[in-house]
Amino acid sequence: MNIQDYIVPLYYKPLWSILKLFGLTSGVGFYCADPLDYEMFLPIKKNIDFPINFIAKNKKTRHFFKVNDIPYKRLPSFPDVVIMARQTAYKFPHKNIVKIGFDHGLYQFKRWTSTKYYNMFDVYFMSSENQVEIAKERGIRTAVAVGYPKLDQAFDGTYDEPALNKIKNDLNLDENKKTVIFTSTWNVDGLSALDRWVEKVGSLTDKYNILLTAHTWIEQKFIDIMKNTPGAVYLDEIDVTKYLLISDVFIGDYNSMIGEFCALNKPIITFRTPESSRSIPAVRELIASISIQIDRFDEVEEAIERCIANPDEFLEARKKANELIHYRLDGNAGMRAVDIIKNLCRMEIN
Repeated sequence: MNIQDYIVPLYYKPLWSILKLFGLTSGVGFYCADPLDYEMFLPIKKNIDFPINFIAKNKKTRHFFKVNDIPYKRLPSFPDVVIMARQTAYKFPHKNIVKIGFDHGLYQFKRWTSTKYYNMFDVYFMSSENQVEIAKERGIRTAVAVGYPKLDQAFDGTYDEPALNKIKNDLNLDENKKTVIFTSTWNVDGLSALDRWVEKVGSLTDKYNILLTAHTWIEQKFIDIMKNTPGAVYLDEIDVTKYLLISDVFIGDYNSMIGEFCALNKPIITFRTPESSRSIPAVRELIASISIQIDRFDEVEEAIERCIANPDEFLEARKKANELIHYRLDGNAGMRAVDIIKNLCRMEIN
């Protein structure tokens, strides 16, 4: 919180109360601090049958809404219900506003923020019962396990065999090669291994189909390198679930997409990264248990071949990890979230 967040309630609370009295509050809103938030909300939104007002935090998000022709409101906004992919419920500081939150990443790969921010919500969606139990141990009272809506399309029949074949054809992939996807977390605090492969990965394109993606907040110089890697495909999309489905091997570092690929029960390779103030020891151990871990790029090809030769090497470890990370892999996480949203704000949306 900054100084403005302490000042805003002084006028916001009485103004919201007056607007509510005259029926002028704005129904259900989704607070969007970044375009990433909007993408993470889509698997929930598709199950919602009532109007949603999008609320843009900043210029970047307003531009995103404008170019995609999505109506939006600016701050300050005065909804009856607010949903967000952040722990910033204090942006809407009236106790009678129903507040619903969720993470924009899977599970808890990064350090928890302060417990008080989670408890400002009426409910906070989490990806597994194990995550909820950990939250309760921290004093978080609002956590509810629904699963990870972003992965619904991997399990709800959206991508059948013809759809997956079309994706491969659209990318012009060689059907005689295995497909390897490289990913990376945001390159801060030493948790990213992007610099170990981004300028070398082109050497693998003769032998494999290579797909490249990374956290949406990385510097443009790295995006430019990936886009200009001959023979590789840079995935210029926030949600790359469909590309995970067509990949045979996943290569990451300390990123939550590891948990998404684990749900698909396919081989994983990870670069070891140093301990960080943002990392969690239990998550580091989990990553090590389900993946072939390497330190240098010159170890990549041998690791890929090991994955191809024995894709079930970490099968049992992946099953155990999925029990910790995921509530249910049934394609219905978004619907479970919407059922809770409707129950919480029935009076406002009817």
